[in-house]
Amino acid sequence: MSPPQSIPRPYTTAILASSLDGRLARADALGERIASAYDFQHLEQQVAQVDAVLFGATTLRLGGTAMRLQSPHLIAEREHQGRSPQPLQIVCSASGELDLNLPFFRQPIPRALLTTEKGASRWQGATAFDHCWCAGGEAIDWPQAFAHLQASGVQTLAVLGGGQLFASLLEIGAIDELWLTLCPLLLGSAAPSLYPEGNPCSGKLILLNVLPVGNEVYLHYRLSY
Repeated sequence: MSPPQSIPRPYTTAILASSLDGRLARADALGERIASAYDFQHLEQQVAQVDAVLFGATTLRLGGTAMRLQSPHLIAEREHQGRSPQPLQIVCSASGELDLNLPFFRQPIPRALLTTEKGASRWQGATAFDHCWCAGGEAIDWPQAFAHLQASGVQTLAVLGGGQLFASLLEIGAIDELWLTLCPLLLGSAAPSLYPEGNPCSGKLILLNVLPVGNEVYLHYRLSY
């Protein structure tokens, strides 16, 4: 891992589910998951604590929706704290190629697009997003991206995937904590890897907690760069 960049950025927690052979959980158009119902509750609890959620375009295309809070008590708790009922949902896409027919665009949530100059041009004049942030010409420029997030009041961020986005943030030292659910499955090479090729990462993780639930194990780490 590279040392953390000395630029202001939100406190960032990655929340991922992986098979035992290091393959990422993936949802299809039917909403199927490899993790349990408890994992969904755990994910919702973590999402309820942050100002914004960040995920990649592939994750959105596969699942179709954002991780919207559904538990009334979690929504009420946020409102009691003077926060919005739902965290800001940010999709990261360099190309900006997203299908307006996705259920994501009909969810009652605040939406933002983090993209490049080319991607932003696709959405010029559109009202599908509450924010359309341009950060870079060809690829996402993360210092610019973090500046947009901070200017919008995002102090805490949850990263939900996919692997390429997670690896990109890991490389620049922009992940502070990791919640990893180990699922009792072997998915093989057909499933996306937790650590994509071409993004070598090395470093130290400090274990904060281990929670076994049924056949799953929930690992909580702090990253040390």
